[in-house]
Amino acid sequence: MRLFSKLFRVDHEVLPSAAQQRLIKVRAALILCEWLGIGLLALGLDARLPLLSLALILALHVVLNGIAWLRLRAGGSALTEVSLQLAVDAACIGALVYLTGGYANPFISLLLAPLILAAVTLPPLHAWLMALWVGAIYTVLMRFYQPLQIQVSPEAAVDMHLSGMWLNFLLTAALVAAFAGRQAATLRRRDAELAQAREQRLRDEQLFALGLQAATAAHDLATPMSSVRITLDELRRDYAGDDELDPSLALLSDQVLRMQAVLERLGNAARARTASQAEAGQPMPTRAWLLRTLERWGLMWPQVQVRLLAEEALPLLEDDPALEAVLIVLLNNAAQASPKAVTLRARRVGQVLHLEVEDSGAGLSQGKAEGWGVGLDLARAALERMGGSLDIGESASGGVIARVLLPLLSAEAKL
Repeated sequence: MRLFSKLFRVDHEVLPSAAQQRLIKVRAALILCEWLGIGLLALGLDARLPLLSLALILALHVVLNGIAWLRLRAGGSALTEVSLQLAVDAACIGALVYLTGGYANPFISLLLAPLILAAVTLPPLHAWLMALWVGAIYTVLMRFYQPLQIQVSPEAAVDMHLSGMWLNFLLTAALVAAFAGRQAATLRRRDAELAQAREQRLRDEQLFALGLQAATAAHDLATPMSSVRITLDELRRDYAGDDELDPSLALLSDQVLRMQAVLERLGNAARARTASQAEAGQPMPTRAWLLRTLERWGLMWPQVQVRLLAEEALPLLEDDPALEAVLIVLLNNAAQASPKAVTLRARRVGQVLHLEVEDSGAGLSQGKAEGWGVGLDLARAALERMGGSLDIGESASGGVIARVLLPLLSAEAKL
């Protein structure tokens, strides 16, 4: 009872369509081999065969494979149904062997074909049941069969039997190579995809933890920073006109504003990975979005000279805070490398928006520049969420160029 309950518990599981397609193709090749074998006996060896019965069995095998193909088009077959299909294949092969000499027929080894297909396709329980079924058919054929009537000498009969075993071996080897080899390649590809997915998930978990810590730090520092700003404003009012203190207090106020802007950017970068499309603002012209981002970023880097080179016919762009956080990270890195020469380019290539941030620093060959670390990992993760990518390389001038490739199809579809 436990065996049958376990068997039917997986009955609702559907075999992947790719595996079912391969099964149907291999079964069609197996049927072709059966036709060729019967033709060889009837025409090449002048054997006396019940051709009508053999033709009916072969026709039934073709019809059953056609039904399997129709089931695949209708949505696929469950594991137990596929197991039954292979069991019927074994029964058809057994019926053909019964009419053509029984266990003395070298093609009786074709009974291994359904077993091999079950072993590499179905769960172990189905494979063991198929092994019992094939073994039972072979055992019956050792006792019950119709002798094959061929008018040849005993020596020629032995040679024919050995030749048949050789041909059967080649057919079985071809079936194993065609199906089992393809199935093994599919399994290896799936394992590689699973390993890549696990690596991606681990990286996302690490970035999420880092983003959560950044958001927590930004939240915890926001209140004391506001208190410092209020205190400085009061001190500036109290010491207004003081030539000694007023410049220092003004400098401190500017620095507090910069730190508050940094905390705001840090919070945006931490939320960049989890920000949903619903949080994105309305689409706006790309050039206007770039100018606004540069204006906000310039509050933190007022001494940096940035040159914007943007095409005129750029499409609308979603006002996504995650994308703004990515661009700010790249601008920060470029400003640290060369504060006097930073270039931001924007151009459209097909359905892809290219954003390039270039500096004129020492380049990648001089080692890792300050800031090319956590921020860059967060930027890559945010772009992957949006379907884009980030490429870092050396520019023609010897500095570093960061290229953001962002697909525009999703943004334009919402307009």
